Parts: sequence; structure tokens; C-alpha cells
Amino acid sequence: MYIMIKFNYPTGFTAWGAEEHDAIQRVVASGWFTYGPETEALEEELAAYHGRQFCVAVNSGSSANLIAIASLFHVQNNPLKRGDFAVVPSIAWATTWSPLILYGLDLIVADVDDTWNVPLYCCPPARLIVSCPILGNPAHIADWNNAAKESGTYCIEDACESIGAVTDSGSKIGSLANISTLSMFMSHQISGIEGGAILTDDAEIYRLCRMIRSHGWTRDVEKATKFEDEYRFEISSAFNVRPLEINSAVQREQLKKLGLYKTARRQNWNSFVKATKDLPITMQVMQGTANPFGMSFSLDDPAKRTPLVAALRANGVDCRLPTGGSFTKHPIGLPWRDQQTPNADRIHRSGLFLGNAPYDIEEKIEQAVNIMKEVLE
Repeated sequence: MYIMIKFNYPTGFTAWGAEEHDAIQRVVASGWFTYGPETEALEEELAAYHGRQFCVAVNSGSSANLIAIASLFHVQNNPLKRGDFAVVPSIAWATTWSPLILYGLDLIVADVDDTWNVPLYCCPPARLIVSCPILGNPAHIADWNNAAKESGTYCIEDACESIGAVTDSGSKIGSLANISTLSMFMSHQISGIEGGAILTDDAEIYRLCRMIRSHGWTRDVEKATKFEDEYRFEISSAFNVRPLEINSAVQREQLKKLGLYKTARRQNWNSFVKATKDLPITMQVMQGTANPFGMSFSLDDPAKRTPLVAALRANGVDCRLPTGGSFTKHPIGLPWRDQQTPNADRIHRSGLFLGNAPYDIEEKIEQAVNIMKEVLE
């Protein structure tokens, strides 16, 4: 049984208004709840916002990653194969890594820098680069995308934590790489209950993702010319991860508010940085125009993390390990544990994540910082 613990300062926030509730009622009134006109409109709007040609909406960011990887195994020219090498970030979410493992790719686990993202380095054996802007921080995405183009390597941008962030060069997160993936989970920058999307400018990848999303059939990509082709299945390793209309309708309203939400998150981040400047912590270094998903930092003394977590939670402030921590510290990372990722391991031992909201939470920040001062000073 799942028991929800109520915190005065949670790690996840949602901001809905009348618009989201009206959108739900619009879907209810229509009587159509699975993939339909709301989702098609969302796909057009997400593609336009990110300057992309194509968008495929799915039921979660995790599914977006899965479908993106699957599509690269079915492209006509130079498809990925089991045993190919893929560069993956040492800090990410489990579903950044799990589709790669599922499809039999061998991983080059790359360490992070003080942005908590992977800096550019030479990786000749790789057929795939997965770049993951951590917690709303867009650092190094453009570098990796350019390197992939030059080497003919596929690049996937797992932007599920970072919708709305912009690089130093002015590129929106989600606008780069062969494929970009988004998440609209309840507490993410766009709060759509559940939801995800795949963005690409490649017509073949778009067609494949639409088929893999829905049973592997051609029904969503071409009009049948004869009766028996109305249900024609071309891809065997396919799924059913279509989104629901209620989720899509809510996400459309949330997308309209993304700019306001980002401004509030950045103001909260700046308030937290200012309030903790004299504490023995090291903040994640933000670059570009970040859209901070949380207050992310590491403790100078890792031994202080356990008492700090206890004190925060005892006083109604939730906290957790940043993102998924260091990949090789988890059971699924055991086969790659001989690869050295000291910076990620340090963050795994000493890192902490407090929530950030798309509205002003100055009082909650003050409460958390006062507790931090009692434990750390």
C-alpha cells in the first residue's frame, strides 16, 4: 500500500488554475478519452515551441526514452545493434539508462562536472550519445550535439527534467539532437499528471516512433489502400504507450504558462543560493538560462547528510537524493562498476535535493535554510 506523507515543503509541486480544470471538463464533455484531437493539438504546439518539425506524444517521459531508443534499431540505414557502445551520463534517472540496457547496448558511463552534466570528451567507439540536462541545467548539450554530428553518431537529448531551459547559445532544450524527449509528470516543469513526448526533425524516426508507440501498426502513419491493410503490423518490438486526452488537454494549458513558471523557479533558486551562501555546501553550477527543477547541492561534509535529512523531515521539509544519484552505485549499474565516476559518486554520497515550485516559496525556503543552519553551522 502506498502511503503519501504530507510535508509542508515537499519535493514536488503542481500549479493548476481554472484553465486546467476547464480543459478536463472539455475532454469529459467530448466523450473521447484516448489519443485524439487534444493530443494532436499538443503535438503541434510542443513541436512549434521547440522549433521542431515533428512531435510524438506518449504516456510518460520514460516511455519517450524507450520509444526513442527502439526507433534507432529500426532505421533503414545504419541502425543501432545489440553490443554497440553508448555514452551515458553517470547521473540521470533510471529510465535514461534502462532502455539502453534492455536493447543490449554496452555503456560508456561518463562522469559529470560541477554542473552535474557530462562535459565533452572524445569517445570514438560510441554509436550513441545520450545527453541529459540535469535538473533544468542545459550545460554542454550543444557541444555533445555538434560532436555527434561530426562523428556520425546518434544523439538523444533526454530533456525530461529540463523543459524551458535555454543554452548559452540561445537554443531551447528539446531543440537539439536527433531525438529529444520530454516529461510532463505531475511535479515537472509542465505538470500534466503523466505524459511525455518525442521531438525530432527526422521524418523516418517520426514515422517509426508513431508506429512503435501504437502496436507497431501502420494505421497511424499511412492510409490503407485495401481492407486487410487497415490493421497492418510492421514492427514486432512495439508497445501501446499512447497518451490520454485529459493529460494532453492539461499539458496544453501548462505549456502556455511555462514562461511564468520558469521565472518563478529561477527567483526561488536565487533566493536559496543567497540564503545559503555562508553554509558549507556546494550548489550545482547552473549555466545558460536554467529552469531549476529543484534546489540541488552537495554537502562539504558527507557525514552531515544523514542528520540533516532527519532534521529536515522531522520539521516538515522533504528532501531526496539528486535525480537518481550515481548510476554505478545502483544494482542495475553493477556490470559497469569498474568505470570510474568520482564526481558522480561524491554527489551520490553527499548530494541533496529540495523542491522548487513554479510560484513563490520564500517562506518555505527560509524554513529549510534555518534548519540547515542548525545542523551545518
